[in-house]
Amino acid sequence: MKRLHRALPVCLALLALPVAAQETPAALTQAYESLADTILSVRAAEHDLVGAILDGHRHAATVLAEKGDWEGAAAQVALFANEGDNGVGGVRKRLLEGGHHFNAAGEEAGMYEPGFVIVTREAKTKLLADAAALRQDDAMARQEAWDGFLATAEELLGH
Repeated sequence: MKRLHRALPVCLALLALPVAAQETPAALTQAYESLADTILSVRAAEHDLVGAILDGHRHAATVLAEKGDWEGAAAQVALFANEGDNGVGGVRKRLLEGGHHFNAAGEEAGMYEPGFVIVTREAKTKLLADAAALRQDDAMARQEAWDGFLATAEELLGH
């Protein structure tokens, strides 16, 4: 009987467990919600940062084109197409190795290269063709390529 009296509180506690386990404490749900907000805001920040990198290359290409430095402008267009230089590519590689794929579904569908945030494969192909055309001596082809670059950049950057 003494054993039963000692076991009774344990048995009652075990019976209460399924009831208590049916609901996550509100404080934990709220903390998880805050973490989700943080993760999603970091995602938005990454998009904005890559957009700023692209905008910087667009601006540099414009300045160089206005000076008649088509080789330099073409190099900036190529950097735009690749979402940055080797330094940025190294960061992208590190993120990928850590399991972060900004456009995972788009990568799987073949729309984005691994780790790319804004520039699609289709846009990259077009931009690299524009960069090659900017290096030509044909003024008409160069102007067409320049107009194409500006249109693609505007479309990708949303302005």
